[in-house]
Amino acid sequence: MAEDDTAARFVDWFRSSSPYIHAFRGQTFVLVFGGELVAGDRFIELAHDIALLNGLGIKLVLVHGSRPQIEERLRARGAQNQYLHGLRVTDEEAMACAKEAAGAISIEIAAALSMGLANTPMAGARIRVSSGNFVTARPLGIIEGVDYRYTGTVRRVDHQAIQQQLDAGAIVLLSPIGYSPTGEVFNLSAQEVAAAVAGALGARKYVCLMEAPGLQDADGRLMRELSLAEAEARLAERPDLAPALAEGMRHALDACRAGVRRAHLPDYRV
Repeated sequence: MAEDDTAARFVDWFRSSSPYIHAFRGQTFVLVFGGELVAGDRFIELAHDIALLNGLGIKLVLVHGSRPQIEERLRARGAQNQYLHGLRVTDEEAMACAKEAAGAISIEIAAALSMGLANTPMAGARIRVSSGNFVTARPLGIIEGVDYRYTGTVRRVDHQAIQQQLDAGAIVLLSPIGYSPTGEVFNLSAQEVAAAVAGALGARKYVCLMEAPGLQDADGRLMRELSLAEAEARLAERPDLAPALAEGMRHALDACRAGVRRAHLPDYRV
């Protein structure tokens, strides 16, 4: 009887998932996550989830961060990490570390998405990963007397080229690196890249996997949904918000203002 109940619950759950499958097949999701997730032991689980979404016909753009990997490389060189106002000051040495980290992380992600062992969620997935110089950047410049050097900001997204790769069935993988028309390379915010790409593509969802708990109300309960106006008000009213959460909310708002239907900020540790 217990086995029958378990089977019935599974069938009921599986049937109830079908409206979501129909609703999101052929839609675009932009998923951004930090270098902490790639370096941890949870990334293989995320690769399995990515394979599932891809198998359901969802078009995926992945944007990875690289902060801990850059910091590790700078420490190995005996160099200092320089942050001002929450932004890295990227000098020549930091830029070299950022390039190394971005390349190594992209390879790790592509390797994880290439797994196809039998009796695993990746069996038969045959995922193709596409990367490229899809993001044009410009220097952040001098702010309050500080020259941020090779720290940049997004100037333009080649959304047509990204869309061609998505339409061909590939997952597009982007690093927090941007390129200028003069051939310079800039270190960018992964969340800024993801929000800009999501807006340019008209993505259905922007998903930022956070290493932080979500926004809570006055009673300590997780707030599961906010309108744009409510989110903007919370940011203005709560200067004590954890920096990571505040940054995540700001970029989620940027994505939604650019036309993305929904933005999600789940804690990847849960």
